[in-house]
Amino acid sequence: MAKSRMGRQAPGVRQGIPFMVALLLVALLATPAIAQRGRGRLQGQVTDPDGNPVADVEVSAFNAEMTPSTLTVTTDGDGRWAVLGLSNDTWKFTFRKDGFIPLEIDASVSGFGRNPNMDVTLEPYEAPVGGVAVGEVEGRELFEEGEAFYEQENYEAAIAKWEEFAIVNATFYQVFVNIGNAHKELGNIEEAQAAYEKVLEQDPAESRALANLAEILVLQGKSEEAIPLFERVIEQSPDDPAVFYNVAELYFQQRIAGKAVEFYKRALQVDPSFLPAQKQMGFAYINMNEIDLAIAAFQEFLAMAPADNPDVPLVQQVLDALIQGS
Repeated sequence: MAKSRMGRQAPGVRQGIPFMVALLLVALLATPAIAQRGRGRLQGQVTDPDGNPVADVEVSAFNAEMTPSTLTVTTDGDGRWAVLGLSNDTWKFTFRKDGFIPLEIDASVSGFGRNPNMDVTLEPYEAPVGGVAVGEVEGRELFEEGEAFYEQENYEAAIAKWEEFAIVNATFYQVFVNIGNAHKELGNIEEAQAAYEKVLEQDPAESRALANLAEILVLQGKSEEAIPLFERVIEQSPDDPAVFYNVAELYFQQRIAGKAVEFYKRALQVDPSFLPAQKQMGFAYINMNEIDLAIAAFQEFLAMAPADNPDVPLVQQVLDALIQGS
């Protein structure tokens, strides 16, 4: 999915909001987050295509702006894992084990408490005639070199390595998700779209390709065309509020506040206690100049959130400013 930076930049504040309230909101929302470990937890299970748990998978969470930037754990005998100390931000999760194709997922994480499960399936390297796994040595090295370049933000080099990997391992079409992501980072929208479409030709239900292609359509101003793709992603995880939340964040970043509110509400329908959606919905209402609704959303957040939730002071300040200015 798209990257989000909650609390780091002010949504477009519309006319009609009292000047001092708008000024306070801009100051609060534009303040950079402190790069430190949070209290967030993300957990899940790794299985193979037959549903069997995969043990000893290295699971790493990476965010260059945090200290430390990488948190790493290993799955247990049941394929389960949990990463603690995550901050409120977007993290890149990578799953690796010899004999399996590495998997990367970008996910928005709540920095307070437990997030919805991230359950993934690792695809094994297929064995052709003769029993030698395709790319198990050379192919895997090419893929991992591409990952290293990607993390260094050398996207051109990452694309080159992954394209080499695709030539060596013609059946591993999933690598084109990575190629598409790198093109998207470079602003090569048409190339990114072509890469995601190549994945969907092989697997029309591949959720990462669907989500990224939908994001590109939103970036192109084609939000109505993106909705069916988002709905196909949601069909695969209808009980995961983070899926709805990530869609909402994408719309909010593009200043399509009405659609953002729609998906924040859907996240809360799945899990009424999902605090990130409740908080962000308040900011979306501010963007829409729906001050009474923003006040109600923030009041609900404060009623739900534990007193030591790190977002409470910010929300309380914004709420006080809105009430004083209304």
